Amino acid sequence: MLQYRRQEVTMPPAATTTDDNQGPMIIAVTAVFWALAIIALGLRFWAMTIRKRKILVHDILVLFAFICSTALFICLIVSAENGLGQHAVDLMATPWKFTIFGKLLIAIQLLWCLAMTSVRLSIINLYSHLFSSSQKLRIACYVMTAVCAVWFIGDALTVFLICRPFNYNWDKTVDGSCGNVNAAYLSVHSTNFVVDSTIALMPLPVLWKLSMPMRRKIGVMLMFGLGATICAIAVARIALYQLALAYDQTDFTYSGSTLYLFTSIEPLLGIALACLPLLRPIGDRASNSPIVSWVKDLVPSSLRGTSWSRSKNSSGNDRYIPTGSQEGFQQLTHVTIGGTEHKVWVAPNEVRVTGGQKAIRAADKKWQDGSFEMVSNASTAR
Repeated sequence: MLQYRRQEVTMPPAATTTDDNQGPMIIAVTAVFWALAIIALGLRFWAMTIRKRKILVHDILVLFAFICSTALFICLIVSAENGLGQHAVDLMATPWKFTIFGKLLIAIQLLWCLAMTSVRLSIINLYSHLFSSSQKLRIACYVMTAVCAVWFIGDALTVFLICRPFNYNWDKTVDGSCGNVNAAYLSVHSTNFVVDSTIALMPLPVLWKLSMPMRRKIGVMLMFGLGATICAIAVARIALYQLALAYDQTDFTYSGSTLYLFTSIEPLLGIALACLPLLRPIGDRASNSPIVSWVKDLVPSSLRGTSWSRSKNSSGNDRYIPTGSQEGFQQLTHVTIGGTEHKVWVAPNEVRVTGGQKAIRAADKKWQDGSFEMVSNASTAR
């Protein structure tokens, strides 16, 4: 929900005009985040084609959120043409702009509500797919889906019922009244903060229990925890609202302009963050590119560590070559090769051996051209 202040469309007292206009700044910053959301969505669907997976519910929801955010951005541009970011005194010569501005507020409020709810539901649905083995998290996803639905209904009802008749929102010449606008605004954005915080923290206990290297585990947790930045926006909006009221309630087209900036970028940032967990296929493809391999070759092996990764030789046997990371692999056992103890790491399609550059000469293993070959496949390495 956005601002339900009735004073923002009232006529201010006459005064000298000014040249101060924050509208272009608001549009420019929002355009940057809009472009960021487009890039994130493009990468998301590129990763989907790499993984060769079908479009799922969370993909549809995040697309709908982007459509709503784009419509909100358009309303913001039109609002800037009709007073947003300008001092109310500068609009005295065009009083009809106050009416247009008041109507646009209603549209912005509803679009923001739709966009935020869609982003949240997309993230929750993604959790249910990524962590389907966790019954507790699945139950939490069901509960939070219901909470998001209730939050949306409550916000939408507030937009339509806070002022009666409805057109009193932008036309103060009719006989009408509004409820407690300030209390409505604070309640919506306080619950907004609680919901976003809960969604951001939901997967962390499950991630902490995953069997993976600590460095990668912390990195994954930080990636999912980036949703906390949305919570920071919710807190900032509440603080800015109080400052705007203290500044000048008759000049809200100017004093409340930063609020509209945060309102527009919040769902766009949420869309970008919702795409991050699905971009790993792009990172994996990039790590195997010639340029990245060339850069890795410039780093001394003593700094990047030594391991073995599998490829096929000309005879079709598995061929193990040095590589630099065990991230994503699970340690299986220890083996002694050439008098040196090595660790064997396994993944669904790969085996890596760390600890040295020598390979044991056994019936099914041989040393050839600096590589470690196994006639058996990865599954028999157990």
